[in-house]
Amino acid sequence: MKRYFIALFILLSPTVNAVDFDSIFEGKYIWGHEVHSFTPCGSNLSYWVSFDWAGQSMQDFYKTNFKTPYQPMYLKFRGHLLDEKVDGFAEQYDGLIRISEVKGYSFEQPIDCH
Repeated sequence: MKRYFIALFILLSPTVNAVDFDSIFEGKYIWGHEVHSFTPCGSNLSYWVSFDWAGQSMQDFYKTNFKTPYQPMYLKFRGHLLDEKVDGFAEQYDGLIRISEVKGYSFEQPIDCH
């Protein structure tokens, strides 16, 4: 009976977590009224951004240091695309992207990120 519960526990335990699906992204982050977007370097796709504590210090930096509304900020992070139905302002984007860990950010755009 004990083996049965151990086997059941192993089968029901999540063996893969979100970190296993994460990639490193670099691009332009924009925050503003009704805008919370990320466009990867070299891409025309734009994603609605989702994060919890992982992106809070980055967003606080943006809010206190931007010079013009909707100013693009370079952002490098570990995260993944989400396959979720979106509504509201997020519907206007190519998808939803989740930030798991911020690696760096700056209002100075790297020359090779356009």
